[in-house]
Amino acid sequence: MKRGKFLPAQRRKKQAGQTLVEFALLLAVIASVSFVFLRISNRNLANYWQAYARLIVDDPSQNGILDLN
Repeated sequence: MKRGKFLPAQRRKKQAGQTLVEFALLLAVIASVSFVFLRISNRNLANYWQAYARLIVDDPSQNGILDLN
């Protein structure tokens, strides 16, 4: 009579530890990918803002002088 598959206590501990290690590694990978994405997107976004600011400042129809350097 087989009622169900029960794992021995030793094997359950190993699987629980493996699950914890897999979770930690997955969390580290997701965090590093998100930080890299944020760094790249923020750098590109800053370049776009600077380009548009220079476009507005360098407009010859403007009378005032504004220096962003």
